Amino acid sequence: MRLLRLSVFLPLILLAQSDVQEIESRAIELKSKGDAAGALAAYQEAAKLDPKSAHFQDEIGFLLAVLNQPNEATPYFRHAIELDPKFAPAHYHLGAALWLAKDPTHSIPELTEAVALDPNNAAYQLRLGEALDATGKAEEAVVHLKAVTVLQPQDAESWNRLGSALQKTRDMPNAVDAYQRAANLNPNDISAHLNLGMALVLMRQPKEGIAEYEKALALDPTNNSAHLGIGFAHLQKRELDEAIAIFRDVIARDPNIAAAHYNLGVALKNQDDIEGGKAEFTKALAIDPSLAEAHYMLGISGWQAGDFDQAANEMRAAIGLRPEYEEAYFMLGTVLKQKGDLKAAEEALRTAIRLNPENPGPYNTLAQVLRQRGDIPGSKALFAEGARLKQKKEAELGTMLERQ
Repeated sequence: MRLLRLSVFLPLILLAQSDVQEIESRAIELKSKGDAAGALAAYQEAAKLDPKSAHFQDEIGFLLAVLNQPNEATPYFRHAIELDPKFAPAHYHLGAALWLAKDPTHSIPELTEAVALDPNNAAYQLRLGEALDATGKAEEAVVHLKAVTVLQPQDAESWNRLGSALQKTRDMPNAVDAYQRAANLNPNDISAHLNLGMALVLMRQPKEGIAEYEKALALDPTNNSAHLGIGFAHLQKRELDEAIAIFRDVIARDPNIAAAHYNLGVALKNQDDIEGGKAEFTKALAIDPSLAEAHYMLGISGWQAGDFDQAANEMRAAIGLRPEYEEAYFMLGTVLKQKGDLKAAEEALRTAIRLNPENPGPYNTLAQVLRQRGDIPGSKALFAEGARLKQKKEAELGTMLERQ
């Protein structure tokens, strides 16, 4: 009797499997034609016949997301993971959906799991790298963006993204290399030339940086970012008249570019036109209130004028906008030291050191603070560390100049 039942049900099982395969084939065809709604209906039909398929649940969620129904999509991704915890696409799609919902706390673990399950998937590595980079975890992002360039070495955009993350980790030589690869792979990519130009200028190679900006201008003569980059290169070379002329020209074309006003302010300040510089920094903040650098430069101007209260307030404003602003903490500590608030100065300077342990400046200033507070051994140790870091920087600079 049991054999008879098996013989009866076996054809039914085979028929159901055949139906599912036929429906999925139809769904795949509709999906390839861009008919998301039709494909969704087909996958929903297939899921009724095979409710334990993580793949079908994931496809339904994906198509709901395509149809701009993200809230309805997420439960399907979660259900797919419940059915098969090792189904990488569901983890990836859930992570992507949560990221779009501005939930990085739960998104990144899902993307991390997708990469762990399928490390050779470039899309997974890229999405995780971008998410980590966007949440201030540039060093972790570099690992995954490097993996993308290994998996897709001819993809110019992946090299561009890697360069950006490397630049945030202060690894400028490798950032330049990544940007160069991006520009070589796609010479018509303006952003690659702009990024490479800026990185070269920051590496104290303004001539080479200007050459990249000029390549960008050859592609788009009206590109203000390229003009600003050339102006910044002249600013770095202390060619202030040339820089000022370029920044004023950009402002004449578009007066609402905060960076143009900011850089013009820096150039004017370097020409000892303090009031002119302050006016431009103020204009920059009126256009972009989030420009922490403008607060920083207003603070420097106040400090140079002996207005330590204004200087401290501007540094705190800069830090409020950018909590990891090491230079602002350094200057805040310097100003507070001069105001006689040694305890607060020590706190600011220690934060500057934590954020950038390679800068000798805060060590020396903190050493002075500790000496004033009577901590002679601590002061001596900090002076020694500052001297070591200064010597190291001078050696690195000498090596870099020899290569040029």
